[in-house]
Amino acid sequence: MAEFFTFMSAPAAGCIILSIIFTYFGCHVLKREIVFVDLSMAQLAALGATVAFIMEIELDTPESLVISVLFVLVGGAFFTWTRSFTHRVPQEAVIGIVYIVAASAALLLSSFSVHGDQHLKTMLNGSILWITWKEVIRQLSVSVIVAVLLGIYHKKIEEQSLSYRSLGTTGISSFWKWDFLFYVLLGVVIVFFIKTAGIFTIFTFLIIPATCAALFVDQLFKQFVVGSILAIAVSLIGLTLSFYLDLPTGATLVCSFGATFFIALILSKFRFSGQG
Repeated sequence: MAEFFTFMSAPAAGCIILSIIFTYFGCHVLKREIVFVDLSMAQLAALGATVAFIMEIELDTPESLVISVLFVLVGGAFFTWTRSFTHRVPQEAVIGIVYIVAASAALLLSSFSVHGDQHLKTMLNGSILWITWKEVIRQLSVSVIVAVLLGIYHKKIEEQSLSYRSLGTTGISSFWKWDFLFYVLLGVVIVFFIKTAGIFTIFTFLIIPATCAALFVDQLFKQFVVGSILAIAVSLIGLTLSFYLDLPTGATLVCSFGATFFIALILSKFRFSGQG
């Protein structure tokens, strides 16, 4: 047991931070019905990291982070701009196109390096098991800064999320400002988590806890609270299973959340059938 706490304390702390910050974004992403925006932003961050990798810049160095941030800034601006076309083209289509192009571009760039396959694997699966306390503190610091900004502009961001499909309600100039801020903050968080968590794990933390919470509660803040508590509990269970069964940590976390989602579906079915 002592070995477990010594070895898994930093990954557990990282998962707790992931649970809270990404559940918040996940609740808003669900309200906006742009579920795969996280995948696209994560892939853009990974593409930036791949560009840095090809330039022989170490991951998680200031230079690498700046390049990744630039990519998510461009992505955030593009997604904000294309929202004005939603009456003709669903934004999920635009998000999907960006994802597949960014993923293919990363694949092409990685082919120029003998270690490209390992780099892509790291971007997809992460290495949260090997996260250090230094990385945990840095991620916590970034998350606190983002959380403060989200707290300051919470009402505006929530207003955009609740009326996302009606451009006329808020006006184009308004959503340019607040949508772009939302995408930028999400993208910055992803940039600082992409190496340790990976695309698959980030997407899992963003979508599954918020989806499970939405099955039982309607109000946005309650979904955030329920989803965060659920995410923390499930991630700690996943880490425990990974440690004692000697399983890949990222895959174990994703599958643990997947099992939780199916259980939540069944429970919600019984709950609402009982009310009927």
